[in-house]
Amino acid sequence: MMKVAFMLLFLFSLPALGQSQTVSGTVTDAATKLPLAGVTVKVVGGSATAQTNDRGSFTIRANNGQTLQISYVGYEGKRVPVNGNQLTITLTAEVSELEEVVVAMDIKRKPRELGYSVQKVGGKEIAESQRENFVNSLQGRVAGVSITPTGGQAGSSSSIVLRGFNSMALSNQPLFVVDGVIVDNGSVNESGGGATIGIASDQPNRGSDYTNRISDINPNDIESVTVLKGPEATALYGSQASSGAIVITTKKAKATGKVSVNYDNSFRIQSLTRLPKVSHMYSQGNNGISDNSIFTFYGPAYGADEKVYRNQVEDFFETGFAQTHNI
Repeated sequence: MMKVAFMLLFLFSLPALGQSQTVSGTVTDAATKLPLAGVTVKVVGGSATAQTNDRGSFTIRANNGQTLQISYVGYEGKRVPVNGNQLTITLTAEVSELEEVVVAMDIKRKPRELGYSVQKVGGKEIAESQRENFVNSLQGRVAGVSITPTGGQAGSSSSIVLRGFNSMALSNQPLFVVDGVIVDNGSVNESGGGATIGIASDQPNRGSDYTNRISDINPNDIESVTVLKGPEATALYGSQASSGAIVITTKKAKATGKVSVNYDNSFRIQSLTRLPKVSHMYSQGNNGISDNSIFTFYGPAYGADEKVYRNQVEDFFETGFAQTHNI
């Protein structure tokens, strides 16, 4: 009799154990109350999984009493018991920052996993420096890097040398790699018939500075810059990286579950800090003799009735104004 009663109880319990329901829910940010897209929802101890859509909604098959594991990158994980067919879940952003990674050969690695010297500069630091040529913003941020601008004009090139390299092949410049693509950072050599041999400082007596191409990159488009200085690191890119390598990763769209627009601007006023001192006492010439064919002013003294043109250099320059807008 006891066996019959036990069998009947077992048979009546089977439908209850096998019943599952469709559970729907939404996942939002605890602080902003905005929906989160791409959140992973998984039944603990089961195989059912789901992801939230752009509205933060999800549906999954689960039984009452089971537990859902909610996980999302950058947010604290949460376990939610199933006690109905409609759930409202909020996630809290993690306070600690994600572990730093560096990029080499377009592969993300942790710094401690690498066996060579590597340094990383964030795109935010570069953008905040407000330099037109982002190479100049690396000065003082990367150890063992020497950066020398060739001039103060807009678009002028900059020499960058890693680890004190000196080469007999004219160029000591490191290799630049942008999103896995090698970029030629050379500039035109005016005196060499248009050859590309590096930057202005590599060739003596250059008449003009044709700038270097890496300066074309907008500093606000840079996500991070990784500087590789060890021989093992430069071996990744061959002999062309014998003077080191600078790996640039640009910004890309990220799925955050919400629409965002970033805008920043900068305004710059430029003026001369000092002007050359010019003599207004003696005319053009030498040894007290007037001579308009030479550029020295050691001729006879100006007479009281002669017109002297003063401040011609000062009148040539004006206050410069530059503005940059990024969206």
